Amino acid sequence: MTEGRDRYDWSLVSALMALIANCHRNGRTEYKSDDFNPTLTKADRRQHSLLVTDENVGIMRNEFREFFKK
Repeated sequence: MTEGRDRYDWSLVSALMALIANCHRNGRTEYKSDDFNPTLTKADRRQHSLLVTDENVGIMRNEFREFFKK
C-alpha cells in the first residue's frame, strides 16, 4: 500500500520536475517525467516507449498528410 502511494507521489513530483526542466532547457534536450522518477526501472521506462521503424514512419507520414488536408 505504501509502495503504491510512493509511486503516485513520485509520478506527480517527477511531472513537475520535467515541466520546470523543459521551461529552462537549452532547446536540444527534451525531458520526460520518467527521467526524474526513481521508482521506475529501465524495463518500465522501455514499456512506455515506441520503437520507430520504417513501417511506423510510413504510417505516421500518411496519417499526418490526411490530418493536414482537412
